[in-house]
Amino acid sequence: MALCLLAVADLGLMLVVAGGMAATVDAVAPLTGHLFGIGMAAGIALLVRRRILALLTVGVAATIGVHAWLGLARCCEAAAPAAATWLTQTAAHGSGGLTVLSLNTWRTHVDLERVERYLATAPADVVVLSEFGAALRPMLARLRRTYPNQVDCAHEPACSLALLSRSPFAASGAARIASGKPAFVWARLPGALTIIGTHLHHPTLDPWLHQAQVTALAQFVRHIDGPLVLAGDLNTSPWSNAFRLLRGATGLSPASLLMPSWPAWPVALPQIALDHIFVSPDLGVTAAGTGPAVGSDHLPVWAHLERQAVPADRHRAPGRRLASSPAAPSPHLGAELLADLSRE
Repeated sequence: MALCLLAVADLGLMLVVAGGMAATVDAVAPLTGHLFGIGMAAGIALLVRRRILALLTVGVAATIGVHAWLGLARCCEAAAPAAATWLTQTAAHGSGGLTVLSLNTWRTHVDLERVERYLATAPADVVVLSEFGAALRPMLARLRRTYPNQVDCAHEPACSLALLSRSPFAASGAARIASGKPAFVWARLPGALTIIGTHLHHPTLDPWLHQAQVTALAQFVRHIDGPLVLAGDLNTSPWSNAFRLLRGATGLSPASLLMPSWPAWPVALPQIALDHIFVSPDLGVTAAGTGPAVGSDHLPVWAHLERQAVPADRHRAPGRRLASSPAAPSPHLGAELLADLSRE
């Protein structure tokens, strides 16, 4: 048993390390930490040659425990909302703060009341919701007092996203990059900050579709100018080729790397980092973490951001062209951002 576990773990790690850009490798990549932990336990068990089953059990439990600790260690301590500071200081080219939160609301089995209570009191300025289907849409009206500015595509099953903000939108919308490519919601806040929320296909279901969506998203994002936040359930982990592609092709950086967010149901023992917040180089991350289990199978993830000066040689992030103009300030026109970039 120990030899089989060691062989499987080693094979999996070899695929991740030597897999290059193979789409199928990303179905294994999220388990890199688990393969490493179980492989170590199996190797120790083979060296000791005593109490092998007990050592394997301890190794598996320790691996699961370490991942859960990484996901929960920074739980539930999001920074206080700072929308007013962001709006006033960015207008004066200062370094105002903004807290962004992302949550997969789990359209099938969501505990609607728990999610709504959490969002109504969450210390966030902007919220991105994925798997947010039509059945959850009545929640938006009840949250309007907290988040008066909203855009969503919950009525379209292939999109099922929402973006909520305490700050007013200069423009907003929902669209699809292209046929078969990712859908997204977006908003441009005062100070030219663009927020994009999306949800990518899971690589274990169709690794080639997942890779195509990541590639399309990277090509799309690199055309957007100014400070940018990309958030959502990206179904990719820091170990995956897709994650590295997204970073390298866009110049965006993750708010946090080792912060598992799934699964959080029926018990919050997160093992894999599937939900992410990426930011452009002109935004700094002063704090990041996860929220509590709120009735979804994903933990919320949050990041507190501040505007920061970018040295002249870093002003153009790798792969990002800074040439498009702001979209027209008409809310809820799904193709505005795409049309704006196509004119470029």
